[in-house]
Amino acid sequence: MIAADRIRERALSLELGFIRLTSFLEKIPFLASLHRKVTADVEILGPETGAAMRLRVRFRSPYLNLPLEVEETQVGYLDEDRRFRPAAFRFFDWHTWAHIDGDLEWSGERRINGTGQGVGVITGFTYRITDIPVSVEVFGLRIAEGVEGTARVVQGGQISRMKFEPFYWMLEPKDAGYNLVAIHDHDLMVLIVSLSIIGIGKDPAAGKAIDDLENWVRFKLGSGNPGKIMLGFLGYVRDWGPLRMPPLFHGLKTVLQRLGVREQERILYDFYADNWGLRDNWHGRLLAVKMLEALATQKARLALNSIYGYVKYRDVQPEELQLIEAARHRSGDETRGGIRDD
Repeated sequence: MIAADRIRERALSLELGFIRLTSFLEKIPFLASLHRKVTADVEILGPETGAAMRLRVRFRSPYLNLPLEVEETQVGYLDEDRRFRPAAFRFFDWHTWAHIDGDLEWSGERRINGTGQGVGVITGFTYRITDIPVSVEVFGLRIAEGVEGTARVVQGGQISRMKFEPFYWMLEPKDAGYNLVAIHDHDLMVLIVSLSIIGIGKDPAAGKAIDDLENWVRFKLGSGNPGKIMLGFLGYVRDWGPLRMPPLFHGLKTVLQRLGVREQERILYDFYADNWGLRDNWHGRLLAVKMLEALATQKARLALNSIYGYVKYRDVQPEELQLIEAARHRSGDETRGGIRDD
């Protein structure tokens, strides 16, 4: 090992040690910004023949920006046919949580004997996606493990588990390409993870996530007017929720019932209208329709009928009209007319 490599390795070891020693700072409001976690740089690369999209991830230390080695199996592994099988890493449709397959190429791959047996470590990787599903509107990227976000990092020749941040990114479409948004807010992370677990719909994890989401709403939005709280909550779900996962809406219904929100049908009707006109947010309208369907009350059916009657002769996408029609039929379309209070 040349002198420069030794110096770099020693500097990285000192930096990782400092991160561990100062971890208590993140619990102190005025000093939390002084503490940083291990991280990664994510880059959307230019087009390449045979690849619809390419992502490059490079792990690094937060203060000195030095290359960081992490255990490669936490990202995923290559099977016998050299196909990539994801682990903590996930490139997914934000609204269904479905992973999108691609080809992976490691960077800085080597083996160490940190646990008594050979362990593969990497400094990063490139992910190539051949085909982008037409139905995907927003992409998500996850790198670290668990709800708290950790990474298995090489420190002094051994593998250590350290907190990682950020570990979710959102890829929002723009006119040319995508806007890469790193999610740093821990409160937002709790929301995103809870919504995704509810959307998957597996007990008992979903039940615990519903509890966490109820606590999140009470903490984040306070205990004021329940109607205003519901509107604020719907805005968060519209922007961050996996809206193509059917179990999500019954979980949200449970949360709103626990919060004691009355007149939910009217609020959802108004929320649909608010996301129609100038705001023109398709995800907001999708959320309103699916929530009205999940409520399955007489007032919800009235609201769906009113929405359908308003949009069916207007310039609306066929998918949206079909969504409303299907929700009406599943709820039972024997009710006619507009929203009533009784």
